Amino acid sequence: MLQEIIKFENVSYSYPGQGALDSSKLALENIDFCVFEGEFLAVMGENGSGKSTFCKLINGIIPHHTGGFLAGTVIVDGERTDASSVPQLAVKAGMVLDDPDAQIFTSSVRDEAAFGPENLLLPPQEIQERVRQALAAVGLAGFEDRLPSTLSGGEKQRLVIASALSMKSKILVLDEPLCRLDPQGQAEVLSALMDIRKNFGITIIMTSGSKIPEYADRVCILSGGKITACEKSEKIYNDVDLLIKNGIQPPVEADLSSVFRLEDKNYFSTMKPVIEIKDFSFSYGSNLIIKDLNLTVVENDFIALTGCNGCGKTTLLKNITGLLRPSSGDIYINGKNTKELSISSISKETGFVMQNPDNQLFTSSVFNEVAFAFQNLSLSKKDIQKGVKNVLDIVGLEDPDAFPHALNRADRTKTVIACVLAQGCKIIIFDEADVGQDYLGSLRIMNIAKNLHLKGYTIIFVTHNMSLVCNYAHRLIMIDRNGIIMDKRRNEK
Repeated sequence: MLQEIIKFENVSYSYPGQGALDSSKLALENIDFCVFEGEFLAVMGENGSGKSTFCKLINGIIPHHTGGFLAGTVIVDGERTDASSVPQLAVKAGMVLDDPDAQIFTSSVRDEAAFGPENLLLPPQEIQERVRQALAAVGLAGFEDRLPSTLSGGEKQRLVIASALSMKSKILVLDEPLCRLDPQGQAEVLSALMDIRKNFGITIIMTSGSKIPEYADRVCILSGGKITACEKSEKIYNDVDLLIKNGIQPPVEADLSSVFRLEDKNYFSTMKPVIEIKDFSFSYGSNLIIKDLNLTVVENDFIALTGCNGCGKTTLLKNITGLLRPSSGDIYINGKNTKELSISSISKETGFVMQNPDNQLFTSSVFNEVAFAFQNLSLSKKDIQKGVKNVLDIVGLEDPDAFPHALNRADRTKTVIACVLAQGCKIIIFDEADVGQDYLGSLRIMNIAKNLHLKGYTIIFVTHNMSLVCNYAHRLIMIDRNGIIMDKRRNEK
């Protein structure tokens, strides 16, 4: 008989400031649910559906750290979470958040993976073996002495997973752990999780917008804080209408070979180059990231930039936008060498929408965020108000008084796009702007990029989602540390 290891008994929860279990503001409502020992449960739904709240209830972050109002009981491996501390529950249920930077704080990959076992006062030899196994399981063997800050976003996510694996908890809770990984990295991590599950009987709860039916036993769909469906994964994924209704990308097969053909070099002879990268190399100290890359981006290009985690995609973008400077070689923006330009000068030519929109938002309202760029242009108050309204209309934001960090992920990204447009640049770069977005949120962001392209903007977007590449990009560029390994243009229909 299957044994219950996690049980929700009539659980409702609202965050602080949302009222004492006001039914209109509940993050979760009347959840009666159990997870069985050794099960792999996928929890899915659009942003704001309650997935992260569900996860944080399992290891006691809610309510012990967040506060708020909790009704009902959560039982984890025989213990009520409201009667146990977070450290006590952490031994039973390891947690991996969707933002790896929120969990990384030591000075080396080795120390990060060892931190949990060290706090259990395990013998040094056992700690070393746990670290070795965990790093090998996520593909970070050989990274032991690296500074976590020098890792790519995907590599950081693998490190956080390794840190959780080194604890060898009976339960592993992962909140969107695949969203920053390339397809190969996703497959490697899922394979590692399945091996650990098989060898140790671990119970896995994972939130994800990805298709994982070959791994999950059941899929639970949340909508508005309620469970709307919970069935075997095959049944859920065969119901396309159910997936779309709940903001989940239906299964698709992206056939790049049928969409893109080899680049026609003669194409450039009639187009104006807006970015020229010549013999570009970059290294962090002795760690060479990109070597001898050459690339020309022409006016009104719509480029998907792809490549495995750690190959240098974000590093390249930061060099284009002046946040980093080439170790060797040159980058020209509209004919001007970036070595001779300040970051502020480059930002007037090239806008950068980072992977995490929160890193670019710093004022108290959407209006103030966008107005900041116009104020630097010494415009009149009337012209600033007109300019803000114009760019907010372009990105589809209706409340200029909203507090940016209170917006959903898609609207926070839209705010950053509006700020970039206010700078007046005609080249817009998106660094994995789909990360952390649900299916519909990703489409909203990409449709903004598409509409800007139709208006003459040059668009470069980084993604691991091949469906977005096939549906939006006019040109596909894949890189590794030795330069460009693929450059194809969309087939003309």
